[in-house]
Amino acid sequence: MKKLFLFAVALAVSSTTLFAQEGRGFYLKPNGSYFLKVTPVEFPNVGTLQPRDYSFSINPTTGAQSLISERNITGSFGQGWRAGISGGFRFNDIVALEMGVNYFKSDENTMAKQAGFIAANQVLALEAVGQVTAIDLTPSLVFHLPTTAKFKPYVKVGAVVPVYGYLTINTAVNDKVGAIARTVNPNFVAITLTRSEEVKPTPTVGFLGGAGFNYPLGKNISFFSEIEYRNVSVNSDSKEVKSFSGVGTLANGTQVNVGLNDLPTAVREVNYTRKLTSSSNVAGQAGYNPNKASDDLKSYINIGGLGLNVGIKIGI
Repeated sequence: MKKLFLFAVALAVSSTTLFAQEGRGFYLKPNGSYFLKVTPVEFPNVGTLQPRDYSFSINPTTGAQSLISERNITGSFGQGWRAGISGGFRFNDIVALEMGVNYFKSDENTMAKQAGFIAANQVLALEAVGQVTAIDLTPSLVFHLPTTAKFKPYVKVGAVVPVYGYLTINTAVNDKVGAIARTVNPNFVAITLTRSEEVKPTPTVGFLGGAGFNYPLGKNISFFSEIEYRNVSVNSDSKEVKSFSGVGTLANGTQVNVGLNDLPTAVREVNYTRKLTSSSNVAGQAGYNPNKASDDLKSYINIGGLGLNVGIKIGI
């Protein structure tokens, strides 16, 4: 019995030592996470297309449109998967400093949609879908609750600094009545096309806060899980059409292939600004030059949200 008691005491002491490996020193935290949108907002325009899901009927004689249904399209580009790794240094039982590097690809979001009908026949189908790709840095301070329990809770606050990324907008159109076709070529009466654009952001800084816990798995290694909130608003800097492929139809039925090089520079390249003036290069304005990049107003998207991070913390 005495030996059994001494063995139990030794096991308890060794377990306490094992589960208390949360002292001063460096550590690494590879992790994966999934974030949900928290504050969906109306998406920015896609060129001249407003963020609407718009269905309408067309009078085949006059071309007049009659509303069937219309709704705003809202959402956030913060929803999606993230993967990253953080390095940190724990100064004492309470305070640590971390720096994370994260790769993020958002879920796809419909940004604009149109459907046109003549009677029961759909003669216009348009949908623009956006997706964000980004790499960010996340410097943060971590505050631990000093405890000898297995569960070791903490909170953290910090910043989100996107260092690379873009918004890709893929648009598909099947237009049998010429509404979109004439914007590509005034002689077209129909067109099918696909287009891919990249919107590049201006530098920005966001906020993050979170709470989680570490659970030891062995000496110098533990499992961690945390809830993290991010608020990151990004505004546009420039846009470029990366690919464009279409087949237009003339009034006599002849089909014409259209590619990226058939688009004027003002359509392929856009510079965003906070204010448009009489000297801005805007279609329809005096002095408009289709051979130069056009100007448009800046727009904003949110790539933040509420997420669950899980991973392994390794002392080094």
